[in-house]
Amino acid sequence: MKKILVWESHSMISGGQKMTLLISELLGAENEFVYMIPGEGALSKELDRRKIPYHMLGDQSMPAGVKGKSVIFRYAGLSLNAIAKALRIIAKEKPDLIYAPGPAALPWSAICGTLSNKPVIWHLHHVFLDNPTKKLINIFSNWRSVKKIIAVSNCVGSQIITSAGKRKVTVLYNPVDTEQYSNGAAVNVRKEYPNLEVASTENTITLGHIALMQETKRQNIVIEVAFLLQCKGYHCNIVFAGGTKNSEDEQYLLSLKKKVAEYHMENNVFFLGFRSDVPNVLACCNLVMIPSAFEGFPLAGLEANAAGLPVICANQGGSLEYAKVSKSGEIFRFDDAEDAASAVIRCLEKYDYYASNAKNFAKKCSVANYKDNIYAILIGNKAHERNII
Repeated sequence: MKKILVWESHSMISGGQKMTLLISELLGAENEFVYMIPGEGALSKELDRRKIPYHMLGDQSMPAGVKGKSVIFRYAGLSLNAIAKALRIIAKEKPDLIYAPGPAALPWSAICGTLSNKPVIWHLHHVFLDNPTKKLINIFSNWRSVKKIIAVSNCVGSQIITSAGKRKVTVLYNPVDTEQYSNGAAVNVRKEYPNLEVASTENTITLGHIALMQETKRQNIVIEVAFLLQCKGYHCNIVFAGGTKNSEDEQYLLSLKKKVAEYHMENNVFFLGFRSDVPNVLACCNLVMIPSAFEGFPLAGLEANAAGLPVICANQGGSLEYAKVSKSGEIFRFDDAEDAASAVIRCLEKYDYYASNAKNFAKKCSVANYKDNIYAILIGNKAHERNII
C-alpha cells in the first residue's frame, strides 16, 4: 500500500478533477489518498461524500489584471506561500508519492519533492496557453524529483521538449465509464426544463456543450452555428452544461445570453449550469460540439462517445487528435462558424457511421484497461514506463 498525496489546484470539478477522482476510486482499495485543494467548493463536497481526507492550501491562481513586473512578484509570493503550506502538510502526512495533476502545482510539487525527498508524478491535462508557463514547466520537468510525467495526449506530451523531460513522458488517453454514460435519462432534465425538445427527426438538432463557461471554451461559436443552422431550415437547440469560476467567466456568460437574445433564440438555448448528471444531459442531445483549440484530450468527447453521440471538433490541439483517433465525427476550422455548421450537416448525413465509431472508441477507452495502466505508472515499476494509448 502506498500513501499518495494529490495536489489539486482547482476547487471546482471539471475534466481534470473527474480523472483524479476516478484514479482515487480505482486505486483507493489498495492505497491511501489524501488531497491538497485550494478551498471549499464542488471538489471538497465530493471528497467529503467519498470520505477522502484533504487539506486546504488557499487560492493558487493569479488574480486577474496583474501585468508587467507585478506578475513576477505576485507569483513569487503565491509560490512561497503554497510551498510553505505544502511542506507542512507533507511533513504531517508522510506520503510515499506526490501526485500533481493541477497545472499550478507542477513547479511547486517539483520543489516540494526535492526539499522533502519525495518522488513526484505529474499528470498533464492541458495545452498551456502562454510561453512563460511552458518554459517554467519544461525547466522543472528536468528536476530529479519529477520521476514520471503522464500526458493525456500526444499533443499535450509534446509540450515537454527538454531531453530529460521527454524521457519521463507516458501518453495515456483518458478513460470513460461506458455503462454510466450510455444510460442517461433525458426525462430527468426535461422535468426542470420542460421546453427542451429531444431531437426526434432529421431536421431537429440538439447540440450539447459540456464545459466550464469560459471564453477559451468558445461557447459563442456554438450559438453562431445554431443560428446558421436555423437559417438553413433546421430546428436547432443548444444545451450548455457548465458553471463559472470567477467574475470574468460571469461576464462571458452574460455576453452569451445577450447574443442568444440578439438571435431571438431564447426558447432554443438552455444554460443548465454545473451538472452532476452529465449522462442525463447527453441523453437530450444528438450531437456534441468541442469548439475549443486548447483541449488536452476532451473528456466531453469521450463521454459523448459512450452515450453513442458523434462529436464535432475544432481542428487544433487535443481536439484534433481526439477526432482523428476516435473517428467519431467531423472536424471544422477553429473559430469558423460557417465551416462548423457545414460539419454538423456532414455529420448528420453519416450519423450512423459516426455513432457506431463513437461507441467502439468508448469501449477501447474502458475504465478496466485504464486501471491496469495507471496502476503500473503510479504504483508499478520502470518496466511499465512506455506509451499506453
